[in-house]
Amino acid sequence: MKGIRDSVLKCVFSYADNDNKLVEALNEIIQAAGPEAYSVIFHVLTHLNIEQNEAQKCWHEIVAHHSKLSQVLNRDVNLRTAICDYFCSINRSFKNPVVVEISIFEKRLHAYKYDGLTGLYTRDFFDGMLSRELARAKRYDTEMALIFFDLDDFKVINDTYGHLAGDEALKEVAIIIMDEIRSEDTAARYGGEEMVVLLPETGKIKALIVAERIRERIEQLKIQQKGKTITLTVSGGISSCPIDGTEASALIENADKAMYMAKGIGKNNIILFSPEQRQYLRVDFETEINVRTIDFNGTLNLKARPKNICTGGILFESPNYMEIGTKVQLQIPVSEQETPLTMIGTIVRVEALGEERWDIGISFLEVDKDSRNEISRYLSKKLIGP
Repeated sequence: MKGIRDSVLKCVFSYADNDNKLVEALNEIIQAAGPEAYSVIFHVLTHLNIEQNEAQKCWHEIVAHHSKLSQVLNRDVNLRTAICDYFCSINRSFKNPVVVEISIFEKRLHAYKYDGLTGLYTRDFFDGMLSRELARAKRYDTEMALIFFDLDDFKVINDTYGHLAGDEALKEVAIIIMDEIRSEDTAARYGGEEMVVLLPETGKIKALIVAERIRERIEQLKIQQKGKTITLTVSGGISSCPIDGTEASALIENADKAMYMAKGIGKNNIILFSPEQRQYLRVDFETEINVRTIDFNGTLNLKARPKNICTGGILFESPNYMEIGTKVQLQIPVSEQETPLTMIGTIVRVEALGEERWDIGISFLEVDKDSRNEISRYLSKKLIGP
């Protein structure tokens, strides 16, 4: 479709002063490209979206109308004049037409579609694409995912290194995003340092794979500015249709919520929105952990096999009863590193399962950013797979 449009634009500019040549050249494009060229021609010349069959009918009627007007007036009539008269007087698609030079129109259209700094689509254009893709997903009963990115501590970059450095950071991030998505995906600059990606026919887990690739590349990015090296991280949230909503506002809002959750657990994370409204996403955890209580009556040490883990806490089964409110120290091996993560938490749930069997729920308290991010990486890997 883009190739046809480029050919039509070339003809329009090449034969701006010769309508007969223009009509002849456009007819040659129609012969070469087929019936879909009719709709493209009208979109370029009038910015009307006309269905293929209707566009074909209109084109032949306009060519005849152009010839008839020239004969009646006994002078050459501009093709655009014939088109305007046709749609105002015969087809009546125009109500209040405005004459605009095509080169000026193209510049304005480009400014409407593309962000001047990053080259990504603008928010207005993206909103239109989101509505259309949602309608298509509903019609064909397919999935669609939305990723909402926000650069971490972007104000610090602007305040420390200047706005030119901030602009460069946004450009580099946009390049990474465009490099990692498919041609059918849509990426836009949604706000100052917010960027969104729309992935048609894509579920949450596949969207998470894409988002994680983007996050990792941004984390590795190094920008040189005035002899200093700037590093970046990004947080992201993912929602999908139809699971998390079938309206644009719901998808944006839920992806935004998940993104802020990613910020809240230490930044440099990607979080899937949960339709159950849980604060944290949990996954099964099969590796044995060490649990040590911290109290004034001595300490209880035991090895336990957890049931699941999230960035906010862990649930495991214990042969020993523990009081709610007891502080514990946990050693959790979430990666291949030799030293397990040491976490401090508080018991917030105790449920009897049977004789000498209790479910113990721990909420993490003293967790540094690196440890929390390590758990987040583990969650992502478990969801994505090897």
